[in-house]
Amino acid sequence: MPIYTRKNQYQGVNAHLHSHFQAQGGWSSFHTNFIAALARDLNAHLPDGFIVDIEQSLQIREIHPDSGDRIRRPEPDLTIYRTRQGAELTGRSNTAVTLTQAIIDTFDLTEDLYYTALVIYRALPDAILGNPVTRIELLSPTNKQGDGAIQYREKRYAALKSEVALVEIDFLHETPPVVKGVPPYPTHADSHAYNITVSDPSPSFDEGTAQTSAFSVDTPIPAINIPLGWNSSINVDFDRVYNDVYTSLSAYSRRVDYEALPLHFDHYSTTDQARIYQHMDMIRQAVHSGIDLEA
Repeated sequence: MPIYTRKNQYQGVNAHLHSHFQAQGGWSSFHTNFIAALARDLNAHLPDGFIVDIEQSLQIREIHPDSGDRIRRPEPDLTIYRTRQGAELTGRSNTAVTLTQAIIDTFDLTEDLYYTALVIYRALPDAILGNPVTRIELLSPTNKQGDGAIQYREKRYAALKSEVALVEIDFLHETPPVVKGVPPYPTHADSHAYNITVSDPSPSFDEGTAQTSAFSVDTPIPAINIPLGWNSSINVDFDRVYNDVYTSLSAYSRRVDYEALPLHFDHYSTTDQARIYQHMDMIRQAVHSGIDLEA
């Protein structure tokens, strides 16, 4: 008999749910809700002088160098703006960092990638909101593979060259990382299923660093310091936001049957497979013992 619960039974990312998204679709719903929830969380916790907005209308149009077709590609999902100069702010230290590297080293700067495309930008007014300081993107499958990955890397390069910090959230373990230097999962011994990369191009693009916080199946999503420019930052509890989103729609929990293995189970590392087996066994035992999984 299937086991469904409204509460996320994993610590952090729900492996069953995200396997379903990647095998059967449905990611767009989660993407939309996660970005909206993250915007609300930031709006409630950002210090004075900063506002956050969902950038649905900000777009880049590009002429494909091979087909000549015009390509629409979205900008990062969230932008944090500084509305006025204020006191310097610092967040808690980021203890979850698993990889630090120069931003320039996170790109594969080949001529084929950066010199054959003609990019056309549409100027957008930003005086009302102020100057952008940070952009946040929840990576989607189309950003991580094929032509979409090439276009995304170009957009990423342009965003960081403008010296605006970029936060990339990757909850999709079945597609390769977009950040060069992050070990591919599950083939690399030091790889993890999920990661969040914070690229801070200060004091300049050439001197900036990218810090990746990687984490495994059934591990809480780490709280991350997000740079706001001018030596300011905010600590964001991504785990809280994720679980709020998970419980917000029963459509998510109905995709998760803890009696069945996640779809594409072989896409997990052997270590994570063992974690999933163990976790499913614990859930079954709890159900058989009459423990309320919703508590």
